[in-house]
Amino acid sequence: MACSLPGSLSMGFPRQEYWSRLPLPFPGDLPSPGIEPESPTLTLDLGEAMMKAKRVRAQRSLVQPLPGSPQELELVESLLKSRPEEPEGCWEVRSAGAGAPRGSSGRQERSRLPWEDTTVEEDASKLTALRLRLDESQKVLLKEREDKMALSRNIEKLEGELSQWKIKYEELSKTKQEMLKQLSILKEAHQDELGRMSEDLEDELGARSSMDRKMAELRGEMERLQAENNAAEWGRRERLETEKLGLERENKKLRAQVGDLEEALARRRRQTASALDCDLRASQAALFEKNKELADLKHVHGKLKKQFQEKVAELAHANRRVEQHEAEVKKLRLRVEELKKELAQAEDELDEAHNQARKLQRSLDEQTEQSENLQVQLEHVQSRLRRQQQNAPLFGKIRSARFGAEEAGDGASDLDEDEDLQIQVA
Repeated sequence: MACSLPGSLSMGFPRQEYWSRLPLPFPGDLPSPGIEPESPTLTLDLGEAMMKAKRVRAQRSLVQPLPGSPQELELVESLLKSRPEEPEGCWEVRSAGAGAPRGSSGRQERSRLPWEDTTVEEDASKLTALRLRLDESQKVLLKEREDKMALSRNIEKLEGELSQWKIKYEELSKTKQEMLKQLSILKEAHQDELGRMSEDLEDELGARSSMDRKMAELRGEMERLQAENNAAEWGRRERLETEKLGLERENKKLRAQVGDLEEALARRRRQTASALDCDLRASQAALFEKNKELADLKHVHGKLKKQFQEKVAELAHANRRVEQHEAEVKKLRLRVEELKKELAQAEDELDEAHNQARKLQRSLDEQTEQSENLQVQLEHVQSRLRRQQQNAPLFGKIRSARFGAEEAGDGASDLDEDEDLQIQVA
């Protein structure tokens, strides 16, 4: 990056013109032929200065630095430092030869001394100004170089960030598509699960209706049995009523369990539907925010990372919730299977109760027959006793007349028979 140098260094003129502008003793600065020449010492010093300038120019032509470089400044400083020493050396030479008879040369030297002092001061001021300008130009050049390097680094950094953001945008678009696919899959699975649960519920309702029909049949049969055997079957009726109450309790329990299952299924359905809707809305809002944030990547770099992490956490939480729902659905399936088993057991128990009722009916018939037989026997015994009581005096007289000797033994046997009859009647 080029920079304009102050003063004569920024003009770009040839080297001879550049050195001609410097305060060096070129041949044009020597006194004219009409003026008396200076002492041999002054001319010798000027010749040495010219030789030094030539050697420095030769070295500078070999090195070939740019105008205004530090080497040229050092050369200018060395020449300016060596030039003010020349008048002092000349005056020392002149003071050494003060006894010479030439007075006109002394006056010329005294008139030449103030002019040389003023030129030296002007050269020194010019040199300081050149130094200051050169320092300022070097500072500006360094600052511009640093700015250029910083800008190039910033440009490279921004290009890298832009490429990273492009990659992240592509990744986010891919994750968005994957999330939409997963949501559609979850919806389909949820709908299938709801269909299966509704089918299971319909099966349970059918089983419940069949149970109700069986209970109604049992009730009708029990009422019929009660109407037929109302007079003699109080004990059996009580037993059947107790069994009926037990069955009704079990039926109530089963109904309560079925109602609880229906409420749990409805609640689970609402919860899963609301959870899926909330997740869908949250994912849609997140995707909208992502698209909105991707339009202004430079301003929302930090927010995008935080929101991406939050969305990853929400997705993990949603996956955990889905797993929990699956576990709960499995538990509900196991519970439904257990309820089916319990219903089958209840049906078996109802069949056993029906069989027991038939057995009780048969036993009741047998007992009625036995009671009728016992009633007939009792009537026979009572009639026999009445006859015996009526014929007792006559039998006593006959026995006293005929069996006087055998009265004691026969009386004991009759008493035994009477006791047996009384025991049978009792």
